[in-house]
Amino acid sequence: MKDLIDLIQIVTKSKIRSAELLGIGRDDGSKIEELYDLIHRDGDEDQVSQALYGVDKQSTVYQKLRKNLRDRLVNYLFIIDQSHASYTDRQRAYYECCKDWAATKILFAKNASHAAISLARKVLKYARKFEFTELLMDVHHQLRLYYGTIEGDFTLFQQHNREYKLMAQRWADENLAEELYIELSIGGVNSKATQTEIQEKARLYHQQIKESLEQNDAYHLHLCGLLIEASIYSSVNEYGELLQVCNRGIDFFAKKEYVASIPLQVFYYQQAVCNLQLRDFVAAQESLKNCLNYMQEGDFNWFKAFELSFMLQMHLGQYSDAYAMYLVATKHPKFKDLPENIRETWKIAEAYLVLLTELEKFNGPTIAGEKNFRLTRFLNEIQVFSKDKAGMNVPVLILEILFHLVQGNFTTLVDREEAIDKYRKRYLKDAESTRSNVFIKMLLQIPRCGFDRAKIISRAAKDLQTLTATPIELANQVYEIEIIPYEKLWEYILEVLN
Repeated sequence: MKDLIDLIQIVTKSKIRSAELLGIGRDDGSKIEELYDLIHRDGDEDQVSQALYGVDKQSTVYQKLRKNLRDRLVNYLFIIDQSHASYTDRQRAYYECCKDWAATKILFAKNASHAAISLARKVLKYARKFEFTELLMDVHHQLRLYYGTIEGDFTLFQQHNREYKLMAQRWADENLAEELYIELSIGGVNSKATQTEIQEKARLYHQQIKESLEQNDAYHLHLCGLLIEASIYSSVNEYGELLQVCNRGIDFFAKKEYVASIPLQVFYYQQAVCNLQLRDFVAAQESLKNCLNYMQEGDFNWFKAFELSFMLQMHLGQYSDAYAMYLVATKHPKFKDLPENIRETWKIAEAYLVLLTELEKFNGPTIAGEKNFRLTRFLNEIQVFSKDKAGMNVPVLILEILFHLVQGNFTTLVDREEAIDKYRKRYLKDAESTRSNVFIKMLLQIPRCGFDRAKIISRAAKDLQTLTATPIELANQVYEIEIIPYEKLWEYILEVLN
């Protein structure tokens, strides 16, 4: 069903009507249109097949209709206008080049050489301007073949052969850089723990492509190269050095003759992360503002930017604004299509907002579902990050302790104390986990001291000094872990114990 939902979100009814003005694909009142409307409204394939035919979704008649709709929507992709106002020049050029190149190859196959050559020259013009290396390689390859075997024009054959070899080498360089970047990134998708071993690998990979980076300024090569260089510092959360890489990335891509929206949003986003962790909140807000200028609402990166905006407001203590960010993100129609790890991040965000209402620190609107919040259910729903022991499972563990405290589950908290302490000693022993280690150690003084506020303050004093001496900007920890600064959260806890 997700394939049809994706197509329907792109090929809207208004775009279909525009295409049908050409007399293409008109099928008013048909089962195909009914299927389109049902999926657009509901998206539950079992219900859709029942509504249409009263049969299971695996039935032959339904599967045939489904295939017809999918094929029809794919055809519309080549007809509808891709010049949406939110698209950048580079995005529009890419869509047009892909469409024109597909047509060019068909024309060559049909021996319509004059039309094919004319269209190929158009593709070359825009592919050069916007640095579509793979497309340039394909076009020069086709023209080399044409001028060498059909026209017999040795001069044009040599020209396109030379350009093909140049683009093929550039394509190989870009592919290597992309491959190395993916290898660095793949382990961090579902884990927020610091990965010290990644740093040395990133240094080695960056050395492998250094010569290529110095020889040309190709878009994709430098995007991957800068991301690999950024991994040297992001892997161990060295935010000062990472900020310098982000600044260079922004400078490099801002100088392009077109709007390089993807790299700019990536490096503005990372710049915002760095500024947040370095406690420069004004600069972080400015970075996020610039970042959102290059994003389309509902895209994956748009949700990530809102996630960071939520964190920024939580660190500023602006909980009503954080709640507003939460609502915008989680109520968006595309939220349900996000990967599970991203949706879990927002479940954790909701739990912290609920906790703030329990602590009487949040006076905003009632959170949807707050009255039905159950700690046990919440813990069971965190399936991905529950395995991220030194990463995003840390804020989940802190939530568990604090909900037991504020809800008066003192016996449960006493019973859990030993297991939590073993967890702390096993998974939070690295230097990058110092703040989380110390803070959980402070929290464990609560059941150990029999919930006696004076004893807790006394026993936790030394750890509080350690926490204060290791501020967030010097901690080299992953920014997502500390949703509310631990020092502020400790103040709230002492008020509860009062």
